[in-house]
Amino acid sequence: MEKMLKKLFIILAILCIPVGFFIEHEHVVFFWHKIPSVEAIFGILGAFLLILAIGILASFAQKKEDFYD
Repeated sequence: MEKMLKKLFIILAILCIPVGFFIEHEHVVFFWHKIPSVEAIFGILGAFLLILAIGILASFAQKKEDFYD
């Protein structure tokens, strides 16, 4: 079940990028809103960076096995 949800998430994340080419913003406030699929790309990169940061910072937060002895 977990593998199926992971595959579904990956498929939906990949499908978000081409969908951005068909949706137009009527009123553009910032210049990056003119770029197609920028929100999907930003979200995927942000999630990747958070996972990377958690992996790096977890090594600093973990205690040694005999820390409380």
